[in-house]
Amino acid sequence: MSPLSRRVREARERAGLSQGELARRAGVHPTYISHVESGRRSLGEDALARIAQVLDLPFAFLRDGEAAPGYQSADTAIVEARRLTRTGDPRGAAEVLAGVDVSGLDVDAAARVGLAHAEALDLAGELEASIDVLERLCAQLLDAHRYDRAAYAAMRIVMALTEAADLHRAVARGEDLLSRLPAEATAGDEVVRLESTIIWAYVARGDTTYARYRGGQLLARARAHGTPRAVSSVHWNLAFVDDALGEPGSALLQIESAIALAGVDEVDRDLPRLRLDRAVLLVSVDPPRPVEALADLDAAQTALEIGESQVELARAASVRSRALLLHGDPEAAVRYAEQAVELLRDGVRRDAASAHEVLGDALLAQTLSTEAVKEYRSAADLLDMIVSGRPAATLWRRIGDRLRLAGDDDARVAEAYGRALAAAGIRGDMPPRPRRTGLEIHPDR
Repeated sequence: MSPLSRRVREARERAGLSQGELARRAGVHPTYISHVESGRRSLGEDALARIAQVLDLPFAFLRDGEAAPGYQSADTAIVEARRLTRTGDPRGAAEVLAGVDVSGLDVDAAARVGLAHAEALDLAGELEASIDVLERLCAQLLDAHRYDRAAYAAMRIVMALTEAADLHRAVARGEDLLSRLPAEATAGDEVVRLESTIIWAYVARGDTTYARYRGGQLLARARAHGTPRAVSSVHWNLAFVDDALGEPGSALLQIESAIALAGVDEVDRDLPRLRLDRAVLLVSVDPPRPVEALADLDAAQTALEIGESQVELARAASVRSRALLLHGDPEAAVRYAEQAVELLRDGVRRDAASAHEVLGDALLAQTLSTEAVKEYRSAADLLDMIVSGRPAATLWRRIGDRLRLAGDDDARVAEAYGRALAAAGIRGDMPPRPRRTGLEIHPDR
């Protein structure tokens, strides 16, 4: 079978057309498509153009495949964007990918460019722009019946909205996109992973009881019909449910189940991120296990660096700082916490508030109270920009505890506790926000 014959057959099958139906719509003899796909006949330019139109494919792709000039340009742009990202210029990478003309590409090639563009924008701290790209891409993939790819793009949308702490929107958008997938697609790995990510958004929003119920149902379905990777994804997100319910030991068991299943595949890009989340839990259990957490971080670090996600690298640095602090090395803890703060300087994320918090803890452990208060206040300033919910309430309460331990004034401490109550939806009188003066120090953004 020639490459052209293979492209025609694969495109026809993806479109859900029989050979006879494609021939009828393209205006060719009923046996013509069969002969083309078997390699017994070649395609003239006119017939090729009509078949490309029916299959909704660019003529150049159907004729030349990925050797077509537009495809070579797109591949070159993706390679250049990766180079720019590795050298610390994700905005430059986003500009390169924004300049790619995808009008001459098939939907799958256009999706590769779109996903790379969204990732570059995310790394540059432009979450809303990244979400806009993913939304357009998801709509195109749904229209083209590329349901697995559409589910993956939808999952990225939910993840980005959750990272931006736009939790109500994350849940609503995720449920809407999930409902657009046909029933026959719901057993696919990417669809299971999408629903798992929606459960994570419910947890972040504070709907932990519903998240546990929904997660149990999804786990049973994934075990019956899914692959080990799909089941791993559900265990992974159930770990967040258990942790949110104050059960870090149970959460750790869920993560370990997810790691065991992820290891079934020879290469799994999720494994480093699972190890990172396991490290988070290891410093949270009672008693904490910082040495094991550091071992997990060491095992994940190289893969996280290759993955080039500043958010994940920042989370790893924050967790390493926490583990080092528990291990009795506050000076090293300060260095890694400062690294996390720097990586998250652009954009507004919950992780950035947590990074300032852990830096404050490391400074306080060295009795640097003034510097610690500055970091806690920076965390509070970031929390002001984050939508209310259980995570925000938890962070505000911790910031209140830290400000009190660092000796900040009573008004600041009371304000933090009041905001924790407000974020949790508990009504009450909150103290007025302290008036800012020109002498106060604010974090660079």
